[in-house]
Amino acid sequence: MAAASTAAGASVTLIAVPVTLISTLIAAATSHAQEMPGMPAATAPSPGVLIPRIQTRAYFLEDDQFLLEENIRLEYGLVRDLSLSAEIPLYQGFLDDPRPSDGEFGLGDADLLVELRILRDDLNAVDTVRASIFAGAELPTATDGFATGSLDPCVGAVFTTISGRHGIDLAARYTLVTGDGLAAPIFLTDAGDDFLNLDAGYAFRIHPAAYTEEREPAWYLTAEINSVWTMGGEHEVLLSPGLLIEAPTYALEFGCSLPLSEDLDTAPRLDFALLAGLRLLF
Repeated sequence: MAAASTAAGASVTLIAVPVTLISTLIAAATSHAQEMPGMPAATAPSPGVLIPRIQTRAYFLEDDQFLLEENIRLEYGLVRDLSLSAEIPLYQGFLDDPRPSDGEFGLGDADLLVELRILRDDLNAVDTVRASIFAGAELPTATDGFATGSLDPCVGAVFTTISGRHGIDLAARYTLVTGDGLAAPIFLTDAGDDFLNLDAGYAFRIHPAAYTEEREPAWYLTAEINSVWTMGGEHEVLLSPGLLIEAPTYALEFGCSLPLSEDLDTAPRLDFALLAGLRLLF
């Protein structure tokens, strides 16, 4: 009987180990996939893990103006629940004078953030509730009139929840602008006023209907409301539908943005924008 009990216990252990491992992998994959293309999520890389992300955005602005953005972000896990991210945009402008024109290249202001996850409640292998706070600054790296080129501190918070095939992200960020702003800004955030970003996103996993032992790519339909509100009274609210494909080692992002409401004084109005991105998951 003792031998039989020992054998049974060993069998249970052998079964439990891979099941636990699979559940852990599914939970990790799900949390990474929750990060929607156009807004932050309460996800963080494990300690010592680096996650690079590249996004290309094409802005189609009023009066046939066009702006191309190549955005590179590196996110690194410092310790459990604490990460550091750096983001730098490169622009090519086909705008009307005095803004960058004729395909002129330049840098925008870099973004440097420290994020601390303050809540992580994994209800099962898929469902989770997470929240993070972050702080940092926009650094004065801009050239050729693509951004203000001032040191602007910021603070924010983000909430993420996943329930079955559904996911919700909510985020807020306040930026204190220390510079005078641009006379001819490209974005309303470069007009010289403090501003508040408010974002809300919903994701629905269309495939697979349920996770299995095979780690096949997961497909998500996403919908975001991305808004910016300046203390000077300007605002821009965008509807951003998208598609997210997440495989074990990478994620592909596709999306567009359409204006729902705009009140801009000096920045050109957006007709629509397109987005494509790649995230590497190690």
